[in-house]
Amino acid sequence: MTTQSYDTGVIETAANAYAFIQPNGATNAGFIVGEEGIIVIDSLMTPSLATRLLSEIRSISKAPIRYLVDTHYHGDHVFGNQYFVPAPIIGHENCRTELIEKFDANMNRYTSGRPELNPELSQIRMTLPDVTFSDRMDLRLGDREINMIYLGRAHSAGDILLHLPQDGVLYAGDIAFHRVLPAFPDGHITKWMDVMDKTREIDFETIVPGHGPVGTKKDFDEARELMAHLHGEIRKGFDAGKSEDETASEVKLGKFTEYLGQDRIGLITNMAYRAYRGDLE
Repeated sequence: MTTQSYDTGVIETAANAYAFIQPNGATNAGFIVGEEGIIVIDSLMTPSLATRLLSEIRSISKAPIRYLVDTHYHGDHVFGNQYFVPAPIIGHENCRTELIEKFDANMNRYTSGRPELNPELSQIRMTLPDVTFSDRMDLRLGDREINMIYLGRAHSAGDILLHLPQDGVLYAGDIAFHRVLPAFPDGHITKWMDVMDKTREIDFETIVPGHGPVGTKKDFDEARELMAHLHGEIRKGFDAGKSEDETASEVKLGKFTEYLGQDRIGLITNMAYRAYRGDLE
């Protein structure tokens, strides 16, 4: 994996709105602070990460956690949910369903891929969103409006965006990967591209991706360009009747060769083939 440096830690994206950015393409989170409470965006994967996030929040505000929002069901974003209880947890209805139906597979993905984390992951219990919505849900934190938006299947069946329209800030979850090849354990490549096109129509200047550095619409456009590039490279092999392994070995990344996550090309190819064959909804 290529390592890129960028600003990490707690970054203020607008007045009292923060990103929690991890290095080397690891999972990001965020939080929004008001006098009457705090909204947290994703709880991260392990007890130590969730505790660290809480510590960073408490260094800025002692206000109560009003809500935790899950951007989607993957463990690196939600396994820390239990450490924010009793705050209500908000997520898309598909996020709750996927977390229930795929919890064991979700956990196995990390215990097998990151065995050094097993002592921490063994402490995790399934903690579900208890407030769900289908298309859109709006919150107010004092005078600040927060729009939670579902635009369709992308990285998973339940990805949501959090938009701060007064501030031009978008928390995109794993709809956006900046300077990182996208992970595809549940993604549908063409539908993901469609959701990215719709996302671009939202009025934002600053975007917090699920992985990689805080960016602008230009960074999001580059992430969309990467997705289109991968689609073109993989579709070429699929249409030529090549095996997944053959196609994966022939994918050329061009201007994206310095991006993190080069080891994901095989997984991306597998998920793209499944989408092209019609095996995915």
